[in-house]
Amino acid sequence: MLVVSNTSPLRYLVEVRAVDVLPKLYAPVYTTPQVISELQLGHFPETVRQWADNPPNWLHIQAPTTLRFLDRLDDGEASALSLACDLHASVILMDERTGREVARSLGLEPRGTLGVIARAGACGHLDFEATLLTLTTQTRFRFTSELIENARRQYEATCHELRVTRPQPGANRPG
Repeated sequence: MLVVSNTSPLRYLVEVRAVDVLPKLYAPVYTTPQVISELQLGHFPETVRQWADNPPNWLHIQAPTTLRFLDRLDDGEASALSLACDLHASVILMDERTGREVARSLGLEPRGTLGVIARAGACGHLDFEATLLTLTTQTRFRFTSELIENARRQYEATCHELRVTRPQPGANRPG
């Protein structure tokens, strides 16, 4: 599943030391030079800036052929959505409401930082509650109690879905 990421999911996943779940959940993962430039801005935490200075090999950085949506979105969001259209991605990682609305109108499935953490937790790639606690207490991530409860429901639903679709050890043993 080809995925393009905007700035905020990369930023927060780096901050909570969970960014390496992305290639485990999605492959390949793309972003744009504009997003990398945003991550290098001085107001971001040093760990985020250092990560953006030397991104991992699994992250493909590619400029979109045409920059669209600048009338509604900032450079990072516009570039990520433009690249997602170029690459015919199915998913875009994005937290911002307006960007998510534009993504849906283009037939893309937007997933936010909380959605990534919920899926990664359900797949066993991280401790969901511990990562959620770190995100909500040690970063500037903006959230409401409703968003957190939605993430918990998504985590539980994905856990259930994975249990149903994966055979449990010993499930087919003769009795």
